[in-house]
Amino acid sequence: MNTDQGGWVMSGKRGGAFALLLAVAMSVSTSASAHEDHDALGAGPGPAANSTAETPKADGADAGDGHMGMGSMSTADMNMGGRDIAGDDMDMGGMHEETANKNKTFGQRLVSWLGRVHTMVIHFPIALFIGAFGVELFGLWRRNRDYQHVAHIMLVVGALGAIVAAFLGWFAGGFYLTDRNPILMTHRWLGTAIAVFGVALAWMAARHRKVPERSRTLYWVVLGLMTLAISIQGFLGGTFMHGGINHLAF
Repeated sequence: MNTDQGGWVMSGKRGGAFALLLAVAMSVSTSASAHEDHDALGAGPGPAANSTAETPKADGADAGDGHMGMGSMSTADMNMGGRDIAGDDMDMGGMHEETANKNKTFGQRLVSWLGRVHTMVIHFPIALFIGAFGVELFGLWRRNRDYQHVAHIMLVVGALGAIVAAFLGWFAGGFYLTDRNPILMTHRWLGTAIAVFGVALAWMAARHRKVPERSRTLYWVVLGLMTLAISIQGFLGGTFMHGGINHLAF
């Protein structure tokens, strides 16, 4: 191995290690909270839940009177009351959760814990697949093939992360083949497909490294589609954690 090749390998290893550390930092900085209430998520087959509850006219009138009464309260009173109510709800929620956990078997607690870990692991494939796409574009712009090695390392680690994230996602959403919530069903199967195609993408990158003269058209198409798919997947996952389909509304 000559000096240029040795420098190419070392730079690729350093870049891959930096990308891995960056992904770890992003993952650790995110709280490991997850959705484990499968019924609330709309997991499993069955009729779609009606998100808009019908309110009788009489109840609406009573509610209107209540709102008018609330309107006479000062802003300070409403803020103080809101904080008191929120605090009580948090205390009660913690007590209920603690009681529910005590009533669970070890297997139930393990399944619940694995589902919560899903939200931490997902940051690996998101960061690494999109990062690999960016590294490939940068290398193409600089006309430097050294960056292909860095992208390959990122794709390998990203594929492993996608497999683990998809596996844990089935614990978070329940082991169902269909869901009455179409967003959850799309999120479930898109995540599974990302894991499968992530492995294929890492294999394609390794094959092109062995035969550099091989056409990379298919590789670029799959990598671009993977970047788009994982961006959509991240958006769909955010709907369960941050308030619904409009969670990115400006």
